[in-house]
Amino acid sequence: MKKPILFSIICLFLLLLVACGQSEEPINSDHSTSGVVTEENTDLVESETTENDELDETPEVDSETTESGNETVDSNAVEEELATPVELFFADDNVMDIYRVERMIEASDEELFKATLNAWIEGPNEEGLVSLIPEDVIVQSVEEDQGVAHVSFSPALLEAQVGSGVEEMLLQQIALTMKQFGFNETQILIDGEVVPELFGHMDTSSPIVANDPKDYKKVE
Repeated sequence: MKKPILFSIICLFLLLLVACGQSEEPINSDHSTSGVVTEENTDLVESETTENDELDETPEVDSETTESGNETVDSNAVEEELATPVELFFADDNVMDIYRVERMIEASDEELFKATLNAWIEGPNEEGLVSLIPEDVIVQSVEEDQGVAHVSFSPALLEAQVGSGVEEMLLQQIALTMKQFGFNETQILIDGEVVPELFGHMDTSSPIVANDPKDYKKVE
């Protein structure tokens, strides 16, 4: 009787050992506890990280554009109109001589010649000085040709009431104005064309040679 009981106990013990061995299967290192493959988890994390980085990246703002996408204006590219001191030449009210006065002209380099002549056409502010030409005269253009200034006026210049002596004074005022810009000679034109005699007294088919501006008294 004892042997069958002992045999039964041994068999039961062996069955318990076998059962315990089956329940303790090793965990596969390629699987997580949730059953998702570890390599896939890595790819998923990397993908989410990349997306977050892309969202966090702040686009650089181009300093040359505004929020609306329009180009900003470079203040350095805008040419400033600086005040330039120039001299204008007028006759005295007895039309006996020429006097020079200083003015500040606000204009770009390209427009300085015309702006100076326009200021001359407007006439003097100083007491005792007068203008010799009508106020409606227009400076059409100022160009340089082989070192000679070519100044074109509107036909209104021909309406100036001048005699022979006054005509020379008027033409010299124009030549003196251009002399300060480095032009020793000035060809006076009407509508872009040479007129042999502007006022019927002097030959104006050739350039007018300017005198020395320092020969004329400056009015302060």
